[in-house]
Amino acid sequence: MSYTIKPFRATYYNPGKIKNIASVVCPPYDVISPAQLERLQKTSGYNFSHILMSHDGEYMLQGKKFRDWVSDQVMVDDDQECFYLYEQTFRLEKKSYTRYGILSLLRMDREGTVFPHEHTLSKPKEDRKKIIRELKANLSPIFVIIPSKVASLDSLYKSCLKRKPFFAFKDFGGCRNRLWRVCDPKETRMVSSVVQKKRLVIADGHHRFEVSYDYFLNNKEKFRDLNYLVAYVSWQQNGLLILPTHRVVRLKESLNSVFRKLAQYFEVKTASAKNIERLLKKDNSPFSFGIYQNGRYYLLRLKKASTLGKVTSDKFNRKLNTYLLHHFVLPMLDLEQEIEYTHTIVEAKELSGTEKTAFLLKAIPLDTVFTMANKGYRFPQKSTYFYPKLLSGLVVRRFVK
Repeated sequence: MSYTIKPFRATYYNPGKIKNIASVVCPPYDVISPAQLERLQKTSGYNFSHILMSHDGEYMLQGKKFRDWVSDQVMVDDDQECFYLYEQTFRLEKKSYTRYGILSLLRMDREGTVFPHEHTLSKPKEDRKKIIRELKANLSPIFVIIPSKVASLDSLYKSCLKRKPFFAFKDFGGCRNRLWRVCDPKETRMVSSVVQKKRLVIADGHHRFEVSYDYFLNNKEKFRDLNYLVAYVSWQQNGLLILPTHRVVRLKESLNSVFRKLAQYFEVKTASAKNIERLLKKDNSPFSFGIYQNGRYYLLRLKKASTLGKVTSDKFNRKLNTYLLHHFVLPMLDLEQEIEYTHTIVEAKELSGTEKTAFLLKAIPLDTVFTMANKGYRFPQKSTYFYPKLLSGLVVRRFVK
């Protein structure tokens, strides 16, 4: 039977040669800043960022380095086909959370099974296409979610907790990471059978999914199981957190001018660093957002819900703050096109400095992501940020002929 997900022989760092796994893993490519990349690569000559990130377009050097690591047994292939249960324990806003899921191969070409939820950008895809062509591997997992609780998979997780993990370490952000190999055929068949009956929503990794699917279409005769890619499959649980994605822009007009334009539609109230986040979370108006500029915070609340009917006739988009910001608010303003994105108000303040302005949004609820993805809707780019990010470098899937 051709399952939606199945176990695989992962390639991973050799525990016999790499004693400190924390020194060689890294975040996904799309969240590594130039400064962080420099720090990661100084940490270890074997840090995964050396092959994950292109160096001035020298993709052949990345491929050679990866092949050398495998040849020198810095990275080794598992001797069994396994699932890899991956747990992350982390803190946010003084609370502790645990999120867990299964690293597996996910079938891409089964219609009606995997649903994306965001549009993608062309530039990152071109970079990833060059890397997959040169390295012939899935370097990082995409993140997919089953929009329901799955008791049998929770039981498997509890069973793994009684075993010694294959990897266990704290990463650069203080998150505890643990990985267990799940190789027993009874357990792997159970996992595949349970997920077979479920619908899956892509939470993160839309670019990687599209790049892998394109590579499959053009190379399907060259490698075995190329219609599968590496995916982390999770399910509804308390540790599934979405952070807001704030926008930072450079205005070409004064803030007073902005408020005059928006006053027709929004109530404007002053706020503070201490209460802006709480005000945003608790506000139940049809659409609200915050503004930060030069040490001052403001809360803007839509006066009339009927206004949204003039913005879009689509009932889902009327509930989506990123859509409304980009199709209603920002087009009214005179601003430069470049937008920076961040996920905390503190970072938004730092990015704004004295010359930029931050537009502060609420996080999109998980249920909204599920509902819209199942309906076939896609969010604007940078609408959701599942926290924390999955680490790159724990497991790799090399293509096999």
